[in-house]
Amino acid sequence: MRDDEQAGGRGDTPSNILDIPRFVSHVSDDGRYESVHQHLQEVADMAKGFADAFGAGEWAYYAGLYHDIGKYSEEFQRRILRNGRRCDHSTAGARELADANLLLSYVVAGHHGGMPDGGTDVDNVDCPSLSGRLKREPGAKLPVYEAFHRDVSEELPAALGDVPEGITPVRETLEDCEYLLTFLTRMVYSCIVDADFLCTERFMRGVGRMPASTASLDELADMLEGRLARFYPPESPINELRCQVLDDCLAGAKLPKGFFSLTVPTGGGKTFASLRFAFNHAREHGMTRVVYGIPYTSIIEQNAQVFREVFGDENVLEHHGALEFDDEDGDAGDRSSLAARLRLATENWDAPLIVTTNVQLFESLYASKPSRCRKLHNLANAVIVLDEAQMLPSAQLLPCLRALVELVHNYGCTVVFCTATQPSLDEFVGEYGFDVTELAHDVPQLFEALRRVSYEDLDSVSDEALAERLALESQVLCVVNSRAQAKNLYELLKRGCDDGSVLHLSTLMTAEHRTQVIEEIRRRLSQGVPCRVISTSLVEAGVDLDFPTVYRAKAGLDSLIQAAGRCNRNGRQSWQESRVYLFDPDEDYRLPTDIKHKKATAHDFMADLLTLDMPENVYGYFRRLYGDRELDRDDVFEDLSDPAYDTDQIPFRTVAERFHMIDDGSYSVVIPNEDNMAIVEAIRDGNATRGALRKLSRHTVSLYENHLKTLWKDGIVEPLLKGGGTFVLIDDEAYDRATGLTLKAQEGRGFFY
Repeated sequence: MRDDEQAGGRGDTPSNILDIPRFVSHVSDDGRYESVHQHLQEVADMAKGFADAFGAGEWAYYAGLYHDIGKYSEEFQRRILRNGRRCDHSTAGARELADANLLLSYVVAGHHGGMPDGGTDVDNVDCPSLSGRLKREPGAKLPVYEAFHRDVSEELPAALGDVPEGITPVRETLEDCEYLLTFLTRMVYSCIVDADFLCTERFMRGVGRMPASTASLDELADMLEGRLARFYPPESPINELRCQVLDDCLAGAKLPKGFFSLTVPTGGGKTFASLRFAFNHAREHGMTRVVYGIPYTSIIEQNAQVFREVFGDENVLEHHGALEFDDEDGDAGDRSSLAARLRLATENWDAPLIVTTNVQLFESLYASKPSRCRKLHNLANAVIVLDEAQMLPSAQLLPCLRALVELVHNYGCTVVFCTATQPSLDEFVGEYGFDVTELAHDVPQLFEALRRVSYEDLDSVSDEALAERLALESQVLCVVNSRAQAKNLYELLKRGCDDGSVLHLSTLMTAEHRTQVIEEIRRRLSQGVPCRVISTSLVEAGVDLDFPTVYRAKAGLDSLIQAAGRCNRNGRQSWQESRVYLFDPDEDYRLPTDIKHKKATAHDFMADLLTLDMPENVYGYFRRLYGDRELDRDDVFEDLSDPAYDTDQIPFRTVAERFHMIDDGSYSVVIPNEDNMAIVEAIRDGNATRGALRKLSRHTVSLYENHLKTLWKDGIVEPLLKGGGTFVLIDDEAYDRATGLTLKAQEGRGFFY
């Protein structure tokens, strides 16, 4: 390559062309050049530092050292310096590592586009599998390999293919040995892609990023203890119980790392108690961070605000799809601002306290793309709290729990299952030699002392009769399984109560709309004015409401108990006068199969309503439920632990595409209003910034394909993005300010909120 060719295509010729490295990795906007050797060494060193946390530093070091050796080629140099054609620069390193450690070939081959499937021996060079790519002829062989080995004199260690010391199979079975390797590969991949991003960012900007928080976990633990001191000495019997739970968690923090449960009824203070355990346990064992996993964004927003009040805005990283940052589109702005630092920290969870969704956590653990995997190495040596643990979907339960077992066994983690309706997860982790230690010292006594409600079975009730009963209550919540029934009941009840007291909540309303309705509900409850709410199950977990009376359509036992948690929540009445009425709809509403199955399973555990919500009853319900269900519906764990697959056949990409905590098939429909119309128009015109769709997330409704097709056919929606799953409502009359989006076919498959 001629010197003038090196300088061409990147603006003015440099004042000193001799300053340009022979092989360039990056060119900054202000005209600086980074050599390939410098970049390889920096990524290798940083990745090693990340992987040392779990004993795989050598693997990460050599993967980093080889990840970009394809840049030692004339093709890449034309690409970087003269805007030449795109070229494959990651296969070269994968090929060099293949004989020494084929697992690192997956890492290097996928450090930009995602880890590939291993493929088969018959894959040709055009196949994106690792097998196909390794068959490609290396471009410009001589410059690539001679230049690399001239720059990097280190030889690959003979033992590089050995599993790092300290990483051992949880059981001596072929399946567990295979899963260990696939999990380790993804963790090393996380180290490489995060180091690659960070080193490139540091060079291009001339400065490294500022951390979101500089506080240590010790300091945060002290902040929490300062806040909890307000609860002592307790001034009421309920506060005595809450303080006892807090004390139990403080004592339990000294126990060795492992699996724990915190089984506390509604009103028992489990949020602060779980935090007390997590931070003091982390302090006791020198751990790095606390990850708080929650099923719903509505609970995250609520809990994250509580956490910020305790720890300060800079020490709480909230990460979920509905989150907006003030400077989200301002990359050219002040990257030292708190919003900018927090936004950057969501990329790799470099923060002391992360509050996130189960979707974000578990789908990342099975992902193959760099953007989803960057954070994984920061899970090592973390305390992971799973709030509302009963919400882990049974269809994905086995891969979720198996990943947690691996994190505890090989990556220094502690896991806490936290809920009022504790599922029977101890049996699953027990198969791998782990006990689940309960943190609350006398759970049955705690539930008896905190009993808030009594249950009554109404058997079958028509919508008309149910509406008449609800109209007689001044403040009442009715939770049903069907959006169609919710809308029908709302309309029936509103005819007899036209004083504005009847409110509706369902997933056919946007998140912003639901938030407004929930605030109105809270206002009415606090002022003691009439408030009659018809809702689907979205209101059950994590929405802090307190009704004197609750009606609940029969469903899974956990759903019945969670709905009861909205009744007499603050203990203003005796449990005998706080009624939760259970009923079956007289009408034939079509329900998702999952709800039907849970309802049928719960039937046998409802014989004695006085013990309905006691832990042993709930445990038995979940044990039977899990025994009847497919717990790895998409064969995710099976495909990553199948000894029939050789190391060169691991289906990383296929598994990532298949594993979803929420069923696929939902489409987003944006509901335009005066607050978001400018963003909608910018997207239509192709001028949207990268944060535009995220800002619209609170103004969307999720639909399955059958409903979407009906609305599209009737001219009610149109695509907002070409080839995407996002649509926009164009018929204003199809969205009701009380009940949300109107569907021609009301019932379809269920989906999570």
